[in-house]
Amino acid sequence: MSRISAIDTAKLSWGNPPDWILALGQTCDELKSQHQTAKRIGYSATAVNQLLKNKYPGNLGKVEDKVRAALMTDKVECPVLGEINSTQCLDTQVRPFSAASSQRVQLWKACQTCKRNLNN
Repeated sequence: MSRISAIDTAKLSWGNPPDWILALGQTCDELKSQHQTAKRIGYSATAVNQLLKNKYPGNLGKVEDKVRAALMTDKVECPVLGEINSTQCLDTQVRPFSAASSQRVQLWKACQTCKRNLNN
């Protein structure tokens, strides 16, 4: 008996899975590993498995942003830097305040009210 693919698992569990779940499943299938996929998005293999099976109890929005940033390379518009990729956006959000440069101050202020900030 052959193993069911991650994409098929997502389709069976979600019905019509969102694009980011399909990207997650595709990456699992390409790498042949939920563990390796999990490392790429900064979550556990258990979380990846739960996501594919539509049983993840946590904040889907946060995971979606991580998947898009790590696996789908979305571009976003930053009010300070202009067009940047999602990974840079997520990395900037978690940086603590620093007065080391005027740009860091501008970024910190912009992130505090940005709709893309996972903490807002």
